[in-house]
Amino acid sequence: MAPLVKSLDLANTSKVYHAPATVIRSNSRVMHVSGQVGTTKDGQVPADYESQIHLALLNLRKTIIAAGASIADIAKLTVYIVDYDPAQRKHTRPIQLFLQGHRPAITLVPVTQLALTGWLFEVDAIIACPDAPVPPPTPTVQTGIPAVDVVIIGAGLAGLTAAHEVIRAGLSCVILEARDRVGGKTWSQPLAGGKGTIELGAAWINDVNQTKMIALARRYGLDLIEQNTSGNCAFQGFDGKSSPFSYGELP
Repeated sequence: MAPLVKSLDLANTSKVYHAPATVIRSNSRVMHVSGQVGTTKDGQVPADYESQIHLALLNLRKTIIAAGASIADIAKLTVYIVDYDPAQRKHTRPIQLFLQGHRPAITLVPVTQLALTGWLFEVDAIIACPDAPVPPPTPTVQTGIPAVDVVIIGAGLAGLTAAHEVIRAGLSCVILEARDRVGGKTWSQPLAGGKGTIELGAAWINDVNQTKMIALARRYGLDLIEQNTSGNCAFQGFDGKSSPFSYGELP
């Protein structure tokens, strides 16, 4: 069966994640979805922008499924973003993942305020509804996976420490990590020549107001390097020029 929504492209738009225009097949039922915002089912609104994006798209998806439609039936999205910054286009990646390769027409509208204080992201849609509703996806149940008391998101230092404390308390846990390694921002990367290591996420710690961090390092016998507090530091400006300055002074 031919798709209900067809993307129309110009000569220079085929590689963009959205289309400049779409055409809905004739005699299709059209559904207009009001603005969906990033709230949970009990009305809670996360403070951060990215979480609101994911929740708003989830709420839109629920509406699409309730209508018996699918992501491929979206003809148009209108996105409203509070205090939009073109240099921080954090909405594009979640929307691309949400669309799964489908390319509807999309309009972004920067706004100073949405209907309620704290709302940062809103999306409405025009959907072409099929005559025969698309059956909702049936979740697959995996067997053999043990139940645990706590699920920890992220295998960074905080997640690993949380797992350690959970196990110490006599509970079970599992850590979910999207990357193929643990450690999060604690990441040592050897140089290609093998003569050095770059600390991509290193930060100085102390034993005054970071007692848990220093205790963790000492518990596992890590080698500690004392920060140099004498001599000169090097500064390189935006013009590429470098100059030395004494430690503790301004460059």
